[in-house]
Amino acid sequence: MALVDDVETYCEGGVWKSRWLHGSKPFAAGGGRARQIMKGAVVAHWYGVDHIVRNPDGTIAERSSYRSGHGGTPVP
Repeated sequence: MALVDDVETYCEGGVWKSRWLHGSKPFAAGGGRARQIMKGAVVAHWYGVDHIVRNPDGTIAERSSYRSGHGGTPVP
């Protein structure tokens, strides 16, 4: 089984987007910050990875883990 990267939600050019952490293209864009955070969290949960939310300046605002052993709930 291939390893799956973490999910990142970020703002670029005023548009909120979600992508695989080391990917160059978003898998979802638009709809505002809250919508993209929800989409990123759902994908991270499906794949059992971390979800990183960045502020518009690039700093990490929050990080939630959906890795096995955490019961599917975010870990601060």
